[in-house]
Amino acid sequence: MSRLLLSLSTFALIASLGLASATGTPAGTKITNQAIGTANPVNPGQPPISVLSNLVSATVSPVCSVVVQPDGTVAAPGQSATLLPAENTTFTYQVLNTGNTENTYTLSSLTDAVSAFTPSSLKVYLDANNNGVLDSAEAATPISSVKLAADAKATVFLVVTTNDASRGDAFVNLVASCADGSVADSNNISRVQVGQPPVISVLKTFSPTLIKPGDTTTVTVVAKNSGQGASRALMLTDALDTLAAQGLTFVKGSATARTEGTASGVTVVAPEYSGDLSTFSATEPVAVKSVRAGVASLEPAQSLILTFKMVAGATAENKTFTNTAVATGNNINVPGSANLDVHYTPAVAIGPIGNAEVPEGTPADSQSVPFGVVGQPVCLDHTLKNTGDVTDNFKLSLSYSKGQATAAYFNLDGTPFVQPVTLQPGQSVPVRVCYTPQGGSTELQALLTTTGDRGETNATTDIVTSIEGGLPVLTKTTTTTGTVKIGDTVTYSLSIKNPYTHALTAALAQDTLSTAHIFVSASNGGSYDSATRTVTWNLGTLQPGETRTVTLVTTVSAQAVDGQNLVNTFTLTTAEVPQQIISNEVKTPIWSATLIITKTVNTQQATFGDRLTYTLMIRNTSPTTALTGSVITDTLPTGLMYIAGTSTLAGAALADPTVNGQVLTWSGLTIPASGQIKVTYAVRVTPDAVGTMVNVVVVSGNGNNATAISSNTATATVKATPLNFAPLGDIVGYVYLDRNHDGTYDFGKDKDIPMARARVILAGGRVALTDNDGRYHFSDVPFGTQALRLDPASVPYLPEDRVYEGGLSGTQTVYVRGLTSVDFPLAPVSGDVQVLRRTTLTMGDFSVQKTVYVNGQQYTVQLILTTPTDLNEFELTDPLPQGAALQGDRASLNGTLKAGETTQMYRFTWDGEQRAAVTDPSASWRY
Repeated sequence: MSRLLLSLSTFALIASLGLASATGTPAGTKITNQAIGTANPVNPGQPPISVLSNLVSATVSPVCSVVVQPDGTVAAPGQSATLLPAENTTFTYQVLNTGNTENTYTLSSLTDAVSAFTPSSLKVYLDANNNGVLDSAEAATPISSVKLAADAKATVFLVVTTNDASRGDAFVNLVASCADGSVADSNNISRVQVGQPPVISVLKTFSPTLIKPGDTTTVTVVAKNSGQGASRALMLTDALDTLAAQGLTFVKGSATARTEGTASGVTVVAPEYSGDLSTFSATEPVAVKSVRAGVASLEPAQSLILTFKMVAGATAENKTFTNTAVATGNNINVPGSANLDVHYTPAVAIGPIGNAEVPEGTPADSQSVPFGVVGQPVCLDHTLKNTGDVTDNFKLSLSYSKGQATAAYFNLDGTPFVQPVTLQPGQSVPVRVCYTPQGGSTELQALLTTTGDRGETNATTDIVTSIEGGLPVLTKTTTTTGTVKIGDTVTYSLSIKNPYTHALTAALAQDTLSTAHIFVSASNGGSYDSATRTVTWNLGTLQPGETRTVTLVTTVSAQAVDGQNLVNTFTLTTAEVPQQIISNEVKTPIWSATLIITKTVNTQQATFGDRLTYTLMIRNTSPTTALTGSVITDTLPTGLMYIAGTSTLAGAALADPTVNGQVLTWSGLTIPASGQIKVTYAVRVTPDAVGTMVNVVVVSGNGNNATAISSNTATATVKATPLNFAPLGDIVGYVYLDRNHDGTYDFGKDKDIPMARARVILAGGRVALTDNDGRYHFSDVPFGTQALRLDPASVPYLPEDRVYEGGLSGTQTVYVRGLTSVDFPLAPVSGDVQVLRRTTLTMGDFSVQKTVYVNGQQYTVQLILTTPTDLNEFELTDPLPQGAALQGDRASLNGTLKAGETTQMYRFTWDGEQRAAVTDPSASWRY
């Protein structure tokens, strides 16, 4: 008997069906199955008996199934992330199609209700390139579904973003479901933990905040976490490129960094440097353009501190630098700024000497003197100091609130104080200001201000409490009169008067003697310094109104020179009148030698008409000094008359002396030292000569500074012998304008007027011209009756004999016997005549002398033309004053002017001012 083993076949079928479902047999797959029954034979050794069932067929239906991994619950989240507020995180999920056909699954992100906060954003992205990283291209397109083939899978990213308010745990879930919602995988919870955020602040400082070029400042940048949570990685960066461009540069090797503020203490952080603002390294480049320091995390209450130094160059002066450092990290970008001023701080102080820095405007910042004198310097000393931090140039200026003065600046040694003065920081210099008060004020108050080139100023006040005018009165006299000689005593008296209402202190009188003086004695304690030849009196204090007199006794030394003046003055200075006052000058002429004159005459006897020649020998016995400006005064006795043009000096012509009556005076002569001069002159014996005629002469001169050195008196004697007649005689006389009509020539100013160059004609044709004094002379005239005539064309007025007596014009007959005098007085018809002007025009050898006479409103003009050669095409122009009326015809002077002398005259009337009546002639001709 056999047994059917059906159970084995049934098991095999069930196993076959279960395998097809687990591997995701595609939908629509047809499955067939047939059972086989096997029985063992009854008899051993016989083969099994197999029996086949009927054939059964089945078709696989589509099944939607999905699995999301990893799984997770609130109690056991599949993924976890810890964030800070406003951060995001990405959870990675695998979505698997566990169905048997291609399906599109809906993807949704959810926040579980038990969450402490709701994320601000939940977005799903597909890992399209299967690299396991959310790339930027992938992040541009969020997805809400994914299509997968059977058994296929996809990686998706769930990006969770928190906001600033997010705190605590949030549970997020990625749910994948079939399109009809029949199947969903929703147990995929991940946890997002958001802790307390960090609060990052950045504080930047410069220390110091004000520097000058060349100085260094320390830069400190502090990034501090004042929040309750730690930060992510934090970088503190300070860009320095803009600062360097303006002259503020990084100091090499000065950067350090550290963290501090937590229980772990201080931790050193290595700074990094950049030379291009993009690449950083631990090695400093040549020019540091940026410096930074970073930490992986900044704990609560912890600070990251970066310090370094910067130095200001010259180009940084007068600039304000603003620099910003930045702390950066995840969602952190916090700036911190600070300002740095780079400029000098100039300052200056001036005050009383040694007290430059006393507060300006305080009583200690002023100084005063009680008394000053108009025109005398009053000096006050000050200290000028540079109290700033930069070398500067300083100038001084003055303004006056009371009174006026001129001022000068000096160093303490009296040399000029040169401005501007350059001072280094902290350097000082003394300044002496000397005020010279001007009149019109009784007090002086000055503000002395110093100003630097950079604009800083400071002032101090100077006061002169009382100002008076005038000067001390210095009077010097001597008892010596006239000249002195070597060995004579000369005594001086020195008088000093204080004219002020204030005392004069430290009065010092000094008298410096010349080498011609020998000091003998001085009163009132005067002391003599032989090296300086100075006598000094320390007079102390002169009370108001006091007069002090001292004396000085000297003798004339052997070094005195004839003609020298013994000159002496004395001086005074006081504390209040420091400028030396000089007394009047006392001069005492020195002359030890003698001046000797001798006088001789060529004959001891003379008669009327004789010519006498006198010789003067004048000798100067001084061996050192010539006599200059010497004056010879020779007094002629009655009966002698000087002959013009006869004076000689050492044989050469000498100008005629000044004749005043019988006194002849020669001036301006020089008599050399140890020398002599010889002067000769001639006189004519007139009929007035009687008996013995004594001629007296003296000489005086200037011996250098010694004036009026007089000679002895010399005489020469001639006896008049009128019985010794010569066979020939002389006719002399004057042609003059007789202003008082007395017929006698009156000499002197405002007396009769001599007529120069008048022509007197002697019978026989001899002609004489009068000189400038109106004198003429005919010599060697035979005794007897002689006729003389005055040429009326050579004089501007008619002779008196014609005017008053109706006689012939200027004809006189005389009997010549020895020296005969015949005068020709002229007179106008009426009134008084004056010489208004004499002038001479000279052009080469040609000259024209013009004389204008005035008689009331009647003017007479005399022109005397002189030329040594003929002048062709000659023309003389002598204009009349405007408004004048010509009387008669004016003689023509056109054509040829003959050689010699030509006289022309004309008259006009004029009622204007006399000075305007005179014009100047002009002449022209062709050579």
